Amino acid sequence: MSEQTKPSRYMQDLDAWAEDQVIGPLIDPDFIDPQEDEAERVARVKKAIRQKVLESYHNGQKAGPRKR
Repeated sequence: MSEQTKPSRYMQDLDAWAEDQVIGPLIDPDFIDPQEDEAERVARVKKAIRQKVLESYHNGQKAGPRKR
């Protein structure tokens, strides 16, 4: 994959993840489990966001410092 397509693809993947893990569970009736109350749903979304941020942090650590 070229350097030109990496950021675009990453953002597309991030948008898809956000729709599936954040936006859908919060506002889309097709994603909402009627057995789950709002507080549980919000907690699940927050956990998904924390996991994604941690994954991003670990990927940055693996990449090492930027080359100038």
